[in-house]
Amino acid sequence: ELARARDVLSVSADEHARVDALSSAASASLSTAATHLSPSFFEGFALRGIRVLRLHPGFIHCSYTVPPSLTSTTGCLAAGAVVALVDEIGSAASISEGQNLKVSVDMSVAFPDLSQARPGDRLSITARALGHKGAYSGTHVLFTNACTGNVVAEGRHSLFGNMKKSPPPKPVPCHQTSSI
Repeated sequence: ELARARDVLSVSADEHARVDALSSAASASLSTAATHLSPSFFEGFALRGIRVLRLHPGFIHCSYTVPPSLTSTTGCLAAGAVVALVDEIGSAASISEGQNLKVSVDMSVAFPDLSQARPGDRLSITARALGHKGAYSGTHVLFTNACTGNVVAEGRHSLFGNMKKSPPPKPVPCHQTSSI
């Protein structure tokens, strides 16, 4: 059993090279305006292809075409990709209401029918901020197949953060001495 598990979990040189290529491609896709950000290679690929259709305070409606690279062995959108999208889009819904950036403390994701999300299928993703209480925020993210209207997945996302906006740093006075 241990040898079989080791074989299943081993990574070939080809698989290792493909993951390295993904990481390099995601790093290269960072815009020059946001070079201080460093998403994981997965975030870069999960968010690629998101189109924001409507944005209001506390509300985001997006479309997303399922890429073949984010499917599981069943040929459907991978559950991990859905969770990453719940995290990112749910956070964006919270921020769209003027909240500071917060960290995820809990996510609950249901997958009623991932078979409705195959490569090339267009999904409709709607995220709503449910509310804010002190440093705590909650969001709801719904994934539906844009053509059929069937629910693919649904997530609830809890965020916490007590970060206060810090004032900009004061300029440091520059004293120069002259030898004249």
